[in-house]
Amino acid sequence: MNIFNLCRLKRKLLILFSFFLILTGLIFYGGRSYAADALSLKMLIKNALKNPDITSSILKTEGLKEKIAIAKALPEPVAGIGFTDANGFNNPGIGVNSMSDIGLSISQKIPFPSKLGTKSQINKYSYMSSKAKIEALKIDTAYLVKESYFNLALLEKQIVVVKYNRLLLNLILKDISQKYGTGTATAPAYIRTMLEEAALKSELYSLNNVKDKLIYLLSELTGFESSYIKSRRAVLPKIKEEKRGQVKGALPSNLLNRKEDIKTAYKYNPELKSLKYLAKKSDYETAYAKESYLPDFYLKAGYGDRYSMVPVLSASVGLSLPVYFNSYQKPLINKAEKDKLSSIYDIGWEKLQIIKNIGVYAKALRLNENNYRLYESLYVPEAKLLFKTEISSFGTGRSSAFSLLDSFRKLIDSEFKMYIYNAKYYIDKSRLEQVMGKIQ
Repeated sequence: MNIFNLCRLKRKLLILFSFFLILTGLIFYGGRSYAADALSLKMLIKNALKNPDITSSILKTEGLKEKIAIAKALPEPVAGIGFTDANGFNNPGIGVNSMSDIGLSISQKIPFPSKLGTKSQINKYSYMSSKAKIEALKIDTAYLVKESYFNLALLEKQIVVVKYNRLLLNLILKDISQKYGTGTATAPAYIRTMLEEAALKSELYSLNNVKDKLIYLLSELTGFESSYIKSRRAVLPKIKEEKRGQVKGALPSNLLNRKEDIKTAYKYNPELKSLKYLAKKSDYETAYAKESYLPDFYLKAGYGDRYSMVPVLSASVGLSLPVYFNSYQKPLINKAEKDKLSSIYDIGWEKLQIIKNIGVYAKALRLNENNYRLYESLYVPEAKLLFKTEISSFGTGRSSAFSLLDSFRKLIDSEFKMYIYNAKYYIDKSRLEQVMGKIQ
């Protein structure tokens, strides 16, 4: 064996060893799950549900709760003091003229008995609607955290693949450069390698830019520092068989039951619950508007001090009259009835959206799981077999480094596509959970 053949064999062994190291690194990275390195999704969601926007909404809603008791209370009484002088202000006659006195009075408005209860119910359902809106805000926030987390996990995997591809390409570039210097490699081969390396460098820059944006979004949602999130690794769980009934809400794709899922969503979806409460509120608003025709009562009692004479006592009862019903009562009733009709249409539209979203997300869930199983059982094993064949051919000189590189990339691409379908599965599962009205 001459020196030239020895160097050629050495280069082949170096390339093969590099492939082995890179493949081992990818497998190791994909399989490890050290607690110190992992970014906890549950912890991110827990912190996100305490963000200032949600906290502010909760406090505002608790304020609405106080209005329920306020509506049941009677209006404040009105006290008054007066002076009556029958002889004119220039000649006070208190104590002399029986028509002159210093009077004290107190009056109380008493709404028609049913009005206070009806108004209290209006405030009650306003509070319950707002409370359901907070639940919807929490679920939307949790979904946004989960989607960002799964996309970050997918992106980190893609960045690792690109980095290893660049490392491998640089090794091949050195080999091509040596061959090109000795005249055993053509210029197109050298140029192709250079262009691929430049493309990978550009792709890596773009991926890191997107990663920084996702980290910033998670930081804003959860309150954690970007440096904390960046120092840890998002972990994407693998698709596994799950039994129906383990968790209420979204279900595994192979166990989805459209009718049952729609029933569950109708029961738990907070947006729909909020609209139902608003519809109830509209019912009571309509009743309250019609009750405005009923009179309110006014009670008044008075006491007049006439010094040496017997004091004056007075009492009166008054009723409010709906004289200006065209300006107040009728417009109020019309508004309440239109609000009620609007709530009915809103509920119908929300139910249609729920049915549509369950169908779309359930279909996507099944498709992503099927594609994941297909790659897991067929494409990835096939790519591994091809890669092993290329390694053997390259070792015996029947295959070039480019063929080996192509087979390696096919293997990596197959595994990465399987990872993409895995991530999409959990994103669609999160969407389905969102429609179901559950924070998983």
